[in-house]
Amino acid sequence: MGPGSEVSAEDFSELARFWSKEGDAVSIYFQAPAPSEMAHRDEPILAKEKIQQQLSKLQGVGSADRADLQRVVETIAQMKGNHRRTKVIFACAGKKFWRAYDVAGDFGVRMEVGHGFALAPLLAQQQTRRRYSIALVDRHQARLFLLEAKQIVEQVPVLEAEEGEEKLRTTGARKSVHIERKKEERARQHFAYLGDALLHFREHGDFDRLLVGCRDELWPEIEAALHSELKRILVARFAIDPGLATQEEVAAKAQEFIDERERKEEQDLVEKVAGAAASDGLGALGLRAVIDSLEKHEVRALLFPDSHDSRNRTVSLCSNCEHLREGEVRNCDLCGHLMHLFPCAEEALLRHALGRSIDVRMLRSAKLPPDQPIAAWLRFRADRNTAEALAS
Repeated sequence: MGPGSEVSAEDFSELARFWSKEGDAVSIYFQAPAPSEMAHRDEPILAKEKIQQQLSKLQGVGSADRADLQRVVETIAQMKGNHRRTKVIFACAGKKFWRAYDVAGDFGVRMEVGHGFALAPLLAQQQTRRRYSIALVDRHQARLFLLEAKQIVEQVPVLEAEEGEEKLRTTGARKSVHIERKKEERARQHFAYLGDALLHFREHGDFDRLLVGCRDELWPEIEAALHSELKRILVARFAIDPGLATQEEVAAKAQEFIDERERKEEQDLVEKVAGAAASDGLGALGLRAVIDSLEKHEVRALLFPDSHDSRNRTVSLCSNCEHLREGEVRNCDLCGHLMHLFPCAEEALLRHALGRSIDVRMLRSAKLPPDQPIAAWLRFRADRNTAEALAS
């Protein structure tokens, strides 16, 4: 299977079901370093160093697995920067399984070996990834950019004002006033058309959030032309020269506001969940409480840290009915089928969540209590009626 930019729901389902009794399922995340940080020829060297740190986990399994890892190194050697995308590989030599993807996002370099694949980083980033439309606006034209996972693309300008009477020069005061009024009306129409175009793109799902770059004195006129839905999803307005700004400058400027907004939203969500859990509201804190809420179909979103704080919190997942149990359990107490043991709790939880309309959030800056590193935001509480749940 060739590399793809998206991992489909069908792919996730297949990867989540995969299980190796021998424990030789290999998960590789390799984010290509920036050209200024490392020459492309050094990428396979870095990959080999990371793989060497994990080889001890494959001791005694067989030479086929080392051949698989050699294939990983060879694949990374062909990346040549990979357009700043992360190479994600899931492989198992024993079952002749190989899947490789080129995915946008921040994953760093990580490798894991076990009975199942490490899907939590990939699923969390893909679910929470947003597309940002950036409109650089002046009185004559608008430049549009799409920023997603720190990758920016400039699109066709929405509108470029026509040249006409504004180029005329006259000493007659009456005619000058007339020309100025035409300029103002043309600019107003330009801003109104831009607002309509952005709303059209938003309604068709072309982007999730909006940023506007312009000169300070133009912002009141531009803001007046934005529809209420666009104002609702507006992340920030920043000062910039729309005509002179480079693509790199636009991306850097916008990313500052995006990072700050995401940090605040993440912190607000953690505080909301922790507060709700403490007041017996729509929050669950700690592994046992989260498993209980998942089993009752109460969960709206799963929250877990970017680090592996939950690695020593093992969870068993039924291979048949997806029943969850804390710790190691050999057979399901509901259907009797074999339980799969996951040393990393979130890997079991997200497999249970797949296909159940549950968001998966990996926390990058906000912190959960160290002794309760997994939490959930709930839709309702099964032991309370709907009116009480909504009131909370």
